[in-house]
Formats: sequence, structure tokens, C-alpha cells
Amino acid sequence: MTTTKPTKSIQVQIVPNNQVIEVVRQLTYDPLYKKDDVIQITVTTVPRARLEIASIVSIIQYSCDIVLSNIVNDVSIDFSKVRIPFSWPNKTIREILFANHDSPIALELVSRDCRLALFRKNDHNRRDDWYDQIKNWRKDLPLRFHLMLNELVENVSAHAQLEESRFCFTTGLLFAHKKLYYVVADSGVGLRGSLREAIVTEAKDLASRACALHLTRPQFTSKGIDRGHQGVGLFITSELAQMNQGYLEILSGLQEYEQRDNTVMRVRGITEWKGTMVHGAINLDKEFNYRQAMKLFSDPSRLANDRFLVCQIHLNVYGQRTLRTRELCEEIIRDLELAVERSPKIILDFSDIDEISQAFRGFLKQFVVRNSKIQIMIMVPP
Repeated sequence: MTTTKPTKSIQVQIVPNNQVIEVVRQLTYDPLYKKDDVIQITVTTVPRARLEIASIVSIIQYSCDIVLSNIVNDVSIDFSKVRIPFSWPNKTIREILFANHDSPIALELVSRDCRLALFRKNDHNRRDDWYDQIKNWRKDLPLRFHLMLNELVENVSAHAQLEESRFCFTTGLLFAHKKLYYVVADSGVGLRGSLREAIVTEAKDLASRACALHLTRPQFTSKGIDRGHQGVGLFITSELAQMNQGYLEILSGLQEYEQRDNTVMRVRGITEWKGTMVHGAINLDKEFNYRQAMKLFSDPSRLANDRFLVCQIHLNVYGQRTLRTRELCEEIIRDLELAVERSPKIILDFSDIDEISQAFRGFLKQFVVRNSKIQIMIMVPP
């Protein structure tokens, strides 16, 4: 490792609850960073907190992004104070990224239970070899799991819109506690930024929608020359997580979408993740039916309503502390109508909201009257 003295430091503390969100909150793009800065990231943990593979990947991907974007010169990561499922190399991020690589993978760490790969080149043909390695890695890997992973990874290649000099994304897999945890993280334009450039009209329309509730819906079914941005990867991942009673979390820009088995679906505003991160877990002792998920995408009419017991919407997901404009109020009501299709109980969380207009009160009252069979709970800050 190059022994350049750090000029700035970041302390990342691992906590047991909302861990990935809290890690992202600590990975700031400090406006005081200089191009010649060398950042030292030190990872620590509080008692009873178990470091998640998604947290590890987020730290690595963030470090790669600030180096490749010339925000800082280099980053050194110190994992020595926490337990990680592999041996971290004695190299800086710049040394890893700019070493000579024949493979599109700049760094791959493999142990019995964990695989972490940092992709530096956009070569989908060479990635096919990697998918084969994943497929044959362990006998307890769910059948066709590598196909779901393929959908997520190729989304990065197709839609992150990263120029070659900044092309970089990180993946992680971890077997633990009878589950397979997975994560794919990039630092591209994010889901909404990608959809704005889509060919498919429905996808372009979705880019203007404010709420992350729409991310996993099979809305894009164009054929032929307009094929693209159909939402296959996220839809399949979402359905498999639900059928398998696992969980899924998507971070993109200032929004988070989360679902846990068939119990809770939630959206909320978060500290910005520049790009997209998809992570979750599947249960190894439950069915993983990739073909069934593909059939549901081909024929969404077979999807049942009331698939989640509760849909929780944090109204800070719209990025506003005041809900005043008619356009925003109408957007929120449309999203509530969408939530009703998935859940018989809606929780509206007004935390971080300072003011709502009289118009919004009227819209909300009409929504409640139209959906009298739906349970609606209002959460307000003390």
C-alpha cells in the first residue's frame, strides 16, 4: 500500500437498525474535499451490530466513486476494527482501480461464504464467465439465482450511463443464517435519471413520477424496436423476494423502497445515494421460483391485490417539507391509489413535514371516502 498520509478522515459507525441507510448517511460528498486529498475511512461498530454485506459494498462503491470522479485523490479503508467475511487487501482504492486488469473485475474477494467483486470495465461478454462461476459456486445456491443476479448487474451496464473512465460497480453475496444476502451498487445517474433517457414512453412518464412506489411494477411492456426499460430486473427481484418471504431494499437518489416478505412495503426519503443500490436476502429453506416470477411479468393480470399487509409511505419521499402545490397533492393521491392495489392498510407518516395545504386535506378526505374499506393510519411528529 502507498503510505501517503491521510488529509481527511471519515468515521463510519455500524449500528444494528437501518444499518445501510445509516452508513449512506455517513458517506457524505463533502464540498471541502480537494482533488489532492487522501481520505481515511475507519469502520467501527456498536455492540450487537452485525456488519451487513450491503454496508461493506456501499463503503467500497462510495470510495471508488469519489476517486474516479476526481473529487479526491485516494481513499484507504480500515476494516480492522470490525469482522468482515473476507481478507481485505493492503491496497488503497486508487491502487485497486488503476492496476492493469485483463479481466473486467478489478477486485474479487472469495471465501467459503462470501463473494465480493468490483467491476471496472463494461464488458458483458466477459461477465458471462463470472455468472457461470456464481452458478457453480456452491451446491446450496438456489437454482437460477444467477439469472436474477444477471438482470440486476446488466441493468447497471445498460442504464447507469457511466462513461468508461468512471465505469465501476460493486457486487456482494453472503451466505449467513440460512439466507443468501446480495447487493449490487453503482454510482450512475440513478433510476429516474435513466428513465428520462428511455425509449419506452411509459418509462419516460415514470421518470416524472415522484415516488419510489412505482419501481417494481411491470408497467413497461413495449415490443419490438421500442423494447427496453421494461422493469424486468426490479420486478423479478421484488416478486422473488415476496414469494420467498425474503426482503428487498432499493436506494436511488433521495428515495428508498423497501419490502419485507408479504408484510410491509415502505417508501421514504433518505440521504442521497448517487446512483442505485439494490440489496436484499432470500431464504435458503424456502422456494425460489424464477420461472414463476417471469410468468408474472409476462402476464401482470395474474398478480393478486393485497400482497402486503401494510404499505407505509413517509411523505418526505417527495423531497418537500411543505405539501402545498396542487400538482404535488394530486401526485400523492395517485400514489395512494397505487398503494391501495397492494395493501389493505396504509400508514401515512408526516415526519419531516412542516405544513400541508387545505387543498391536500380535501384531496386526502376524498381518498378516504372512496376507499372506506381500507384502514388508514396517520402518523404525525410529536
